[in-house]
Amino acid sequence: MLAKAMATADQLSGGRLTVGLGVGGRDEDYRTAGADPATKTMRVMADRVAVMRQVWSGQHTVESVRPVGPPPVQPGGPELLVGTMGPKTIRHASAWADGLAGVTLDLDPAAVGRLFDLARTSWSDAGRPAPRLTTSFWFALEETSGGRAREQVHRHLRHYMNWLPVELVDAMAPTTGFAGSLAELGELLDRFEEIGTHEVQLIPTGSDPEQVARVAELIG
Repeated sequence: MLAKAMATADQLSGGRLTVGLGVGGRDEDYRTAGADPATKTMRVMADRVAVMRQVWSGQHTVESVRPVGPPPVQPGGPELLVGTMGPKTIRHASAWADGLAGVTLDLDPAAVGRLFDLARTSWSDAGRPAPRLTTSFWFALEETSGGRAREQVHRHLRHYMNWLPVELVDAMAPTTGFAGSLAELGELLDRFEEIGTHEVQLIPTGSDPEQVARVAELIG
């Protein structure tokens, strides 16, 4: 059903669908879906991706059942980006993913660059086209937070990461995500561009739409 839904979205978008896949970190997500948390592994996800690619190629996945449609617009199915930034899982994903869609917690472009280099090498060794390299991070602007950008990020992390011990979240908060001026954000994005990042998704930590307008103006 997931493969069918993705193929339908690819049809409706004219072949522009990109999908981010990851094993996730919350056991409650698995329980809500009636899934076994023990299946929360990259190997299981790779097996499921293989089935989806069979569906998208028009192959029979169950005996005596017609192929599942509709066919996707993109040959072989939509672009699949894996949500990971660990060396072992990056190597594993090179066999089936089209690129990376990780989260950068401590905003160290040099460290991310080393992982991107590993991804390029892993995809090449697997005989795959060069991977699409994307990342994301939480942000708050001093200009739209009343000069309390770091407090805004901290408050958001406590809400978003409420499945973790609050002491752990509080320990992470001072260095997680971006909290600073618009000019400083521009400099940081330049550094990500220098390491070959194809796309950065900025995750707001507040509800003020002005922060989005400011970033849109920054990137042109």
